[in-house]
Amino acid sequence: MKMNHPEKEGNLYDKIFKENAESIFLPLIEQSMGIKISSYKILKDKLQTTIEREMDFFYEIHSDKNDRFLLHLEFQTKNDKDMIYRMAEYHGIAFRKRKLPIKHFVINLGTEYFNQKNYLDKNELFEGFVIINIFSLNTEQLLNSQIPEVVLLAVLSNYPKEQSERILRLLIERLKQIAKSEHDFSKYLNQLLILSRLRKVEDLTIKINNDMPITIEVEKDFLYKQGIEKGIEKGIEQGIEKGIHNSIKNLIKNSKFDNETIANLLSVDVSIVQLVRSKVK
Repeated sequence: MKMNHPEKEGNLYDKIFKENAESIFLPLIEQSMGIKISSYKILKDKLQTTIEREMDFFYEIHSDKNDRFLLHLEFQTKNDKDMIYRMAEYHGIAFRKRKLPIKHFVINLGTEYFNQKNYLDKNELFEGFVIINIFSLNTEQLLNSQIPEVVLLAVLSNYPKEQSERILRLLIERLKQIAKSEHDFSKYLNQLLILSRLRKVEDLTIKINNDMPITIEVEKDFLYKQGIEKGIEKGIEQGIEKGIHNSIKNLIKNSKFDNETIANLLSVDVSIVQLVRSKVK
């Protein structure tokens, strides 16, 4: 039995960061570049997921000076103002694949001089990228932020593993202080649950939730649902009783659901849930 999940785990992290991008990352970019962003506009452009380009002629060259490079020849019959950008696109795709220097030539077969630009301006050149390592950010500074989305990053920041529980408790308390509403607080807690998987402290997050008078809506989380479904799927493959038993046990350990709720979720008799609960330590 195969189950299709339209939303993958990576997409969950993407969704959180897209929702919180303006609050989290614009301040980090300002700090990194030493500027203050006075205004911005969200662009909805979607890039092609696959780009196919066929170059006219493409060779690997070995010269008499022991040089080794790629030679790209492109033939034109008329002026094309976007030629420089097309060649740059060819360059990026070819270099990614071959990892060798590339020499590009445009052979003009027309009757007019090719008079379009053939070099990129300095501000058009790709010169690398800036790296921001979230795990190296200062935990205390993140926890002291007035922005809930920034406080959330503390779970991914620089703290000793043995302090995970203390940091998570401080993080949750801080979110509770600065969240504008119970609805927002609940949203941040569910985002925390997802982000905690990146540092393998998800179980600890659930444990703290059980200890504190707060509610993370675990049952609405996609990966949690996926875990239930996988348990049921495995039960179908290896024998229904074992799969259902494991699913019941996981729900008892990792949620505050009562027996009746678990029975309804898994479509089993409540007496089965009672029996499993009596054996769970």
